[in-house]
Amino acid sequence: MHRRLSTKEKRFLQRARVSRIASVDRRGATHVAPLCHAFDPTRRTAYVATDGLTAKNLRARRRAAIECDDYYEDWDRLRGLVAHARAKFIRGGAELARARRLLKAKFEQYRDTEIESVIALHVESATSWGL
Repeated sequence: MHRRLSTKEKRFLQRARVSRIASVDRRGATHVAPLCHAFDPTRRTAYVATDGLTAKNLRARRRAAIECDDYYEDWDRLRGLVAHARAKFIRGGAELARARRLLKAKFEQYRDTEIESVIALHVESATSWGL
């Protein structure tokens, strides 16, 4: 794991359509969910809009893992990234406005949806392959 994200890693996180967000509940049970994220490379933050079990777990424990990958039958072409992140809940202000813009620009499905809050996953360290 390294603390700085390379330009290629930032681009990969911006481009990835689905991420798997891993979280842990109060008892230590793990949970992984596929979620659509928007990545802000300047802030090293992935934004997700969810209020399910992932959100519940992240309220209890603010640590998450983010995984994105591209799979190919030709394993020499595999590429991906795993990042460790700290979660913060955003319910208003400039950061929520920025997250909404990013999510709506990336995903047509969000364009007619009112996003009242997001989870900001600030990347603290990462490792990647094939990039």
